[in-house]
Amino acid sequence: MPSPLWITELSTDQQIQDAFDLMAVMRGELKREQFLEDVRLLELDGYRLVGGFMDDKLVTLAGVRRAHSLARGPYAFINDLVTHPDYRGRGYATELLRFIAAAAVGQGLPMICLNSYPEAMPFYEKLKFQKMDVVPCWIESGVLAGSGER
Repeated sequence: MPSPLWITELSTDQQIQDAFDLMAVMRGELKREQFLEDVRLLELDGYRLVGGFMDDKLVTLAGVRRAHSLARGPYAFINDLVTHPDYRGRGYATELLRFIAAAAVGQGLPMICLNSYPEAMPFYEKLKFQKMDVVPCWIESGVLAGSGER
């Protein structure tokens, strides 16, 4: 019988650097030499990396932060959620999300929000996530400002 998933916040430089390979599975544009600095910048806005380990191997990872909007009030926002391809389908991401949900309840955050790729929606729907009628969109600020800068 496999040992239980051990879940913890990744806070040391080494823990964060060690999470790069798994995060890069989902975010291939990331640069190893920039990853620690980027996470530290995100932490200034409350972002935290939370990892799930099986036998000392990081198998699932989430980036989460506290957020607040006029439309939703306070909530936990999951920026990133990834499970190592060799460990998918074993319930580890679900267990990590339940851990994050319990922490959110403890922090008075009544809702969890995230953006999903269409192919991941069946996973979230099984957990009773509801689709919202918004479509994320973006533009480079220099383009919209008319300066043409990117």
